[in-house]
Amino acid sequence: MTDPLAVASLALSLLGKTTEALSALRERAQRTKDLDIKDQISTMYDHVLSLKEAVSRLVDENKDLRRQLAQQQLPAEKPKIKQVGQTNYYFKGDEGPFCQPCYDTKAKLVSLLPSEPWNNGVRRECPVCGEYFYEKRMVFNNQIQVRRG
Repeated sequence: MTDPLAVASLALSLLGKTTEALSALRERAQRTKDLDIKDQISTMYDHVLSLKEAVSRLVDENKDLRRQLAQQQLPAEKPKIKQVGQTNYYFKGDEGPFCQPCYDTKAKLVSLLPSEPWNNGVRRECPVCGEYFYEKRMVFNNQIQVRRG
């Protein structure tokens, strides 16, 4: 299979040589009094420059698509476990926290719900498996309150 970048580079090179030849022809045509020839050469010059610009844009787009394709073929970054408070969560770069049981059992990254206060502690819930994760354990109050009525 022919390399598209090599073909595009060859096309740009040919366009450069064509532009040089056209410029030389344009200079020679300036000595003539035939206005139609001058007008046609000028129109041809404009078309060659437009073609050169189009090929240049295609080369740039091709390079960008190759870069994107190369990035997609890289192995995906695996999430890493980090401890938050008293619980371990999965994080992928700055994204997270993700549910540890969902990733460990199904290899799915499930974002946990925002943390919420719970019995003087802090917890998060997984919307898929329903598991609760306690960043700060609950504090139980063992004092017995007696109501008098």
